Amino acid sequence: MRAVELLPVPRPDHIHPEQAAGRACVWCGKEPTVGLGSRLTTRLGTVNAWAPRSCQPCAAREARRVLNIHVRSCYRCCVRDGCADARALRRLADSRSRPERRPGR
Repeated sequence: MRAVELLPVPRPDHIHPEQAAGRACVWCGKEPTVGLGSRLTTRLGTVNAWAPRSCQPCAAREARRVLNIHVRSCYRCCVRDGCADARALRRLADSRSRPERRPGR
């Protein structure tokens, strides 16, 4: 699993349509540079896929927040040097301003 897929995102019906469409960061509304993976949501009994995106600062902030929760509750992180999820979250949290590479650019 990729670190970005571990980040919880707002429900698409609780954010601006531009954010839900992936044209704006799901947290702050700025230009997105990080794809957060494909997500599923239900609306009126129908399952729909959507692809939220984030700006790099928000993705790093959320990764730090999730990592802080994770390391307190993960057995491997508590008794050893960590797990693959923690390492992936740490890399994302430390990626200050490296934008995601877009295919064809």
